[in-house]
Amino acid sequence: MKRVAVIGGGIGGLTAAGVLARQGHRVTLFEATDALGGKAGSVRVGGLTFDTGPTVMTMPDTVRATFAELGAEDLMPRLLRVPLQTRYRWPDGRVFDCWESLEQAAEGAEALEPGGGRALRAFFREAEVVYRAAGQPYLEAPYETMMGFMARAARNGLSTLVTGLKLSTLDALARAHFRGPHLRQFVGRFATYAGASPYEANAAFAMIAHIERAFGVHHAVGGLGGIVRGLEQAARRNGVEVVLGRKATQSMRGAEFIVDERAFDAVVVNADPLQHEGRADQPLTMSGYVAMFEAPARLALPHHTILFTADYAREFDALGRGRVADELTVHLCHPAATDETMAPAGRSGLYAMVNVPPMPEGEEARWPEHARRLEGFIRQRAGEMAPELEGVTLTAVAERTPVDLQQKGAPRGSIYGYLPHGRFGPFRRPAIRGAVPGLFFAGGGTHPGGGVPLVMLSGRFAAGLAAAHLGGRS
Repeated sequence: MKRVAVIGGGIGGLTAAGVLARQGHRVTLFEATDALGGKAGSVRVGGLTFDTGPTVMTMPDTVRATFAELGAEDLMPRLLRVPLQTRYRWPDGRVFDCWESLEQAAEGAEALEPGGGRALRAFFREAEVVYRAAGQPYLEAPYETMMGFMARAARNGLSTLVTGLKLSTLDALARAHFRGPHLRQFVGRFATYAGASPYEANAAFAMIAHIERAFGVHHAVGGLGGIVRGLEQAARRNGVEVVLGRKATQSMRGAEFIVDERAFDAVVVNADPLQHEGRADQPLTMSGYVAMFEAPARLALPHHTILFTADYAREFDALGRGRVADELTVHLCHPAATDETMAPAGRSGLYAMVNVPPMPEGEEARWPEHARRLEGFIRQRAGEMAPELEGVTLTAVAERTPVDLQQKGAPRGSIYGYLPHGRFGPFRRPAIRGAVPGLFFAGGGTHPGGGVPLVMLSGRFAAGLAAAHLGGRS
């Protein structure tokens, strides 16, 4: 039995702590705030439940496998499938409903542009190849060397490996399949799952489109807060000591780590690793502003709606230059469309998010002013582009800004920290294994990236590497 400190109680930290404790190690988890969950928080306001972080969850088998590894299948909330995964709207009035069913999605694409149905099928076929070429080997094990990744990729066949090496940008892939701007924007949006731009991110992010179609988009009954509560209960049941309200850092004393004046044999840091690696000056992913509204009626909106801008390239050009674009894409989440427990009868909660750049140094004090402007923009854009909201009065009940994200450990409010632009961008993501033997990282800022299932994977990978270290293995 060895002593392990986990610093940070987000999903990655909770997962790593629970797995290591279940293996028999003495684990202490330190969380600086008075609540666990990190960016995957939830809030209840007047009977309404809002997820304040991620709202899209895929790869349910990874979530189930994580709870199984913790011996906590009984603590996992029920997952509901979202058949209409996302409704996309444009300023010109066009609409595309992306269903889990490829047949239904192709019909909608055909209505959007001539030949769109055939092109959508071809895109999803290529997205599956991309998943086999890059996704499976990337998610299969901790990324430590390109040689190890290539060896895993080669098991799917030489032609698949070659396909992976030829990948360009996500926007280039979209242009290869679709003639019109609407479906190109649909493809480009998948880069934003990593806080990146489709014009600079690797086409490997097309694998997200395949993952959503093949494994489904899901919602946890009662919100993602149920996932956090389940992981917390599992960690405690496995013997993890949880210390809340304690901002901990690690130092070295000989071969031991010192955390909160206590000695440990290994440390897992559930925080962005860029600062630890001396890479804090590198470009960061986008941040976001979230407004939460109460509606005095059960809305007709689907679970997810994207209100696109007419000029996607201009929006990302502004974000890349560090300023808020004049026109912003708005993501609306209406969870009561799937889960009636999220809002009382006759009412709805509406989550709305826009992407903004990471904060410049010293910008925190100006965010109340920025927030009022962005909330007004969201109201206007939603009123213009979502006919389901016609005549509905929305009351703002809560919000989250880059300042809140920064307080959760996100550098300058960046959602995912490291910016994975360029052909080999994903491979330059900070590694799980730290520079000091016995130091490991978990969370959205390290391999394999952001999103609930990937962060769970990072926690499991970190636990596996830490256990090997504690057992004297490489």
